[in-house]
Amino acid sequence: MKDILMKPKIWLIIIALMHLFMGVIGAYIQMGTIENLSIMIYLGITSIYLLYVAFMTEGKTQARFAVVLCAPIVVWFVIGFIMKLDFLGVPVAEMPSGLLPLTLWLLPTLTGIMNWGSE
Repeated sequence: MKDILMKPKIWLIIIALMHLFMGVIGAYIQMGTIENLSIMIYLGITSIYLLYVAFMTEGKTQARFAVVLCAPIVVWFVIGFIMKLDFLGVPVAEMPSGLLPLTLWLLPTLTGIMNWGSE
């Protein structure tokens, strides 16, 4: 079980599904309008990128893609918390509710870093 949790693939799948269903579809149902539909579509495409990396790559390529795709989001959450940024009228990383998405984006980043040089 530990070996499975130390691979970026499982975390990429989890974050892609959570991002798609809670972050995109849930957000669109709650506050979606035609004005922000393009933003929601772009956020949905991010989930497709994550699923592509999870299922179409392996080894160090997958680990490196996990870092490249997820680390900027972690940085965005941290900056959003520090600067108290809003996204579509909602705080980016209001604590403590922002800890779950921050942690979920951090896990593929960390496992990607740990498997950066693996075969």
